[in-house]
This record gives sequence, C-alpha cells and structure tokens, in this order.
Amino acid sequence: SVATMGAWGSGLFDNDNALDVMGDLEDSTPQGRPDLVVAALDEVLLADGYIEAPEMSAAVAAAAAVGAVVNPGAAVEESSRPHWLAADAFEVDEELIEKSRRVLRRAIRAQDNEWYELWAESGTADEMVASCQRALAWLGDRDD
Repeated sequence: SVATMGAWGSGLFDNDNALDVMGDLEDSTPQGRPDLVVAALDEVLLADGYIEAPEMSAAVAAAAAVGAVVNPGAAVEESSRPHWLAADAFEVDEELIEKSRRVLRRAIRAQDNEWYELWAESGTADEMVASCQRALAWLGDRDD
C-alpha cells in the first residue's frame, strides 16, 4: 500500500522520500541546490526500464520544488511544501524546467513505474496524477 511507501497524502511533498530530498536541498547552499535537483531528476530520466518508487517520489518532489520556485504564488497552497522554497530558493534555468516537466510526465505513465503501481493499488492514482498535473501547471507546461 501507499502507507508502506511512507506517504501520508497524495500531495507532491507528502512522503518520506520528498522530505529527504527537501532536507538535503535545505541543508545545501542556494548555489548547490540546482545540482542536487538535477541528480534527483536524472535518477528517473536516465533510468533504463523499471523505476522504483523511492527514486520516482524523490524526483517528483525535486520537480515540484522547481515548479514552486518558478511559480511560488501557485505552489503556496501545496501541503507539506517547505517554507524556505518561497524565499529565493535557487536559480532555475530552462534545463531544470524541462527536466522537471519530463519527470512529472513520466511519473503519471504507468509503464515500468512502481510508484504509479502503488498509487493505483491503493485506489488513489487519480489524486497523485492531479498533483503532478498541478506541478506541471506551475512549470508552465504546454505539453511540448
């Protein structure tokens, strides 16, 4: 179940892996954060085949963090969103935005995706997909 994944909600930051990623980001310098975000995104983007749930939930949180930096006004309502994200958290460039969009789009594809399977098993995949689509909107996703 989703409970075994350490999740308490279907929000983008409502799980243990997200907390870990956000903690690492907070502990880093603003200059060091983009590299940490890229590392989390690339865990998914460079994966060949099946993607495990911890990597996916971490990457989704990293992508959501980019979205929260791009569009803090929209992200402010997101549950479990770290407050430091609102204050100039880190520099975001087109590459970070594009990688974030790609991770979020990958997250909502069921194929080779343990994270999606766990949500589907618990009957809450729709809520998780809605969360990812929210973050895509923050990133100005045009489905390009």
